[in-house]
Amino acid sequence: MTSEEKNKIESCRIMIVGNGEFADAINTALLKVGFHNIIYVEAPTESADIAVDVAMNGISARLGGKLPVVYPFDFIEGGAAMVVLPDDKVEFEAKGDVRLCAAKYMSGYCAFWNIDNSDWLRVVLPRIEQGEQSAKAQQTAACICARILANIAVGRDVKHFPRFYLSKNLE
Repeated sequence: MTSEEKNKIESCRIMIVGNGEFADAINTALLKVGFHNIIYVEAPTESADIAVDVAMNGISARLGGKLPVVYPFDFIEGGAAMVVLPDDKVEFEAKGDVRLCAAKYMSGYCAFWNIDNSDWLRVVLPRIEQGEQSAKAQQTAACICARILANIAVGRDVKHFPRFYLSKNLE
């Protein structure tokens, strides 16, 4: 990473919407990557460069499509993230359980495209539906999220909706 990229990351304003252990895991991962300007909020504002929606409440629509929003997901056996850029048209945010909708979407996408090593997501769907969570999956999602945010901060292209990031937990 160049010194210019490090400066961009350091000065980038990150808004974490939500709180709890998952938000704390993301904050820790962001600090390790070099972010310093991180704020926690309960409701979204426009006082940031990038938002992370841990509360899973569909904030990109309420921000009027002004900021990139990253949704990190705890899928028990693995972590995932979905990026919504200002011009993306997203339907899953309007549905009730964003986490479950995203898990079903990603599982179906992986099955359709025969993506290797993704069967675990289909298997854990009932557990996600029951609301089960995993600290290990949250750590995995936090690492994915930190990498995505760093790439956005320095101006690199990132996969965004309808594409996503998905990784099984490391043993």
